[in-house]
Amino acid sequence: MYIIGISAFYHDSSVALFRDNQLIFACEEEKFSGVKHDSRFPTKTLEYIFKHYKLNDKNIQAVCYYEDPKLKYERVLKNIKNQWITNPIYSLKSYFKIKNNRKQIDQKLKEISPNVFYSTHHESHLYYSYYTSSFDNALCLSIDGVGEHDTTSVGYCGYGGIEYKTISTYPHSLGLYYTAMTSFLGFRPNEGEYKLMGLASYGNPDPFLENVRKLITYKNGNLKCNLDVFTWNKSDKIMFNEKLAELLGVEQRLPEEKITTIHENLAASVQKVYEEIMFAILKSISPSTESTNLCLGGGCAYNGTANGKIINNSSFKKLWIPAAPSDAGSAIGAILHYLVKERKIRNKITKNPFLGPEYLYNDIKKSLHGQKYKHFLSERGLREYVAKELQKGKVIGWFQGHCEFGARALGHRSILANPTLDGMKDRINKVIKKREGFRPFAPMVTIDDQNTYFEMNGDIPYMNQVVMVKNEFRNILKATTHVDGTARVQTVYKNTQMYHLLKEFEKQSGYPILLNTSFNVKDKTMVLTPKDAIETFHDTEMDLLVLGNYIVKK
Repeated sequence: MYIIGISAFYHDSSVALFRDNQLIFACEEEKFSGVKHDSRFPTKTLEYIFKHYKLNDKNIQAVCYYEDPKLKYERVLKNIKNQWITNPIYSLKSYFKIKNNRKQIDQKLKEISPNVFYSTHHESHLYYSYYTSSFDNALCLSIDGVGEHDTTSVGYCGYGGIEYKTISTYPHSLGLYYTAMTSFLGFRPNEGEYKLMGLASYGNPDPFLENVRKLITYKNGNLKCNLDVFTWNKSDKIMFNEKLAELLGVEQRLPEEKITTIHENLAASVQKVYEEIMFAILKSISPSTESTNLCLGGGCAYNGTANGKIINNSSFKKLWIPAAPSDAGSAIGAILHYLVKERKIRNKITKNPFLGPEYLYNDIKKSLHGQKYKHFLSERGLREYVAKELQKGKVIGWFQGHCEFGARALGHRSILANPTLDGMKDRINKVIKKREGFRPFAPMVTIDDQNTYFEMNGDIPYMNQVVMVKNEFRNILKATTHVDGTARVQTVYKNTQMYHLLKEFEKQSGYPILLNTSFNVKDKTMVLTPKDAIETFHDTEMDLLVLGNYIVKK
């Protein structure tokens, strides 16, 4: 029997599928639709799994949704209750939007199965992060913009389930604070937060720190945002008003404007205050449990700069962040919540992030029509060729197996390059990824060599922690070492094709490390099919494309 999990209508809509209580598929809608961070109901992904797995009325046990529309409806009504007279247009729009949304969700889910289970937003985050960990017990923390009511929550986790506790509620939100400041700095909300994080490394937080601390506080267990300047609870178009610029003493940066030292310093202060709040929350909840294991969930779990400091700056000894901690992963979390509640699961599920569609020999061969290519009969021969080309400075598109699930779970749809070469970072940013030059790239490294080059506290399989590059290698690993001497590392495990490629590259270069970034260009989604890969390859200045055991040339 199959169980379908769905996340939709905010951002990163997705679908997950369990068969006989085992996770077998998960994919974001954006990969099928081509719309980045697609928030619509995941129709195309559902069409794929219904056809691929031959789903029907008789073999679908249940459909699980990642939040509770009833609770969300209550939150919206509570928020607009006191604004009917002072803010009537916003109030009416919010009311009709949430009413129609609730009706639409119920209708669409019941078309899939009469057995509908509604999780809650933060419980979906918590169940996903805990049940993909290797911990017997743990404290799970979920931080994001907003769920139904909660914006930060904690779970005390064991095999019997999760004891849930609210930390902060809407409109007070650490996630919305960070998103609003992302917008203030000229980046797109719910997408550009990682740009703010990358930009912060260039700046000095001190010039703005005192004023930024006036935007959000956490005292005596209470999170408070400055709602005199933030307006996300009063408007569906803007997240702040003119008072924010007055308080900070700097005008909002528009997207097309040049980034200056002022913006770098402001980004640094925003990041520092985020970390101050997060560590204050961790300090306040850690005495509540004897466990020193921490799982992170929610969109804020993508803040790798803060995550990389947790082990050294808290009482926690081990940290786990899953492949897709934001709303996309909650499609899996909703099913897990259902299974635990129904007492149909006690064991952990797979950590494998390669859960999307797979395109095999016939699909690849068909896509090669009209292309110039070379075929390798063995994986070893392919790896030897690719490693030599990487050592020469070639930038290579890499397409293998099942598509990844999660924005940081790379390795099957990747762009690879030699991290030791001068100018490689700028080249990929400018003519291949076509994005801002300050954006850093991540190094992937073999598990048995990671501690040689980086100051690690355990494995980091999904690039969701920023760590220090050891001093002696910062000038060597030029393309993957950020301006502040850090890197967003990805651990690569043994007995995988990528591990063997890294070892082959080590024979050529002396380093089992490659620059690894997602196979897409700015404002485009990651490639899904061989056809997508070929089109993106020809639209950029990549030198070679690997499709299975084929090398495509220009």
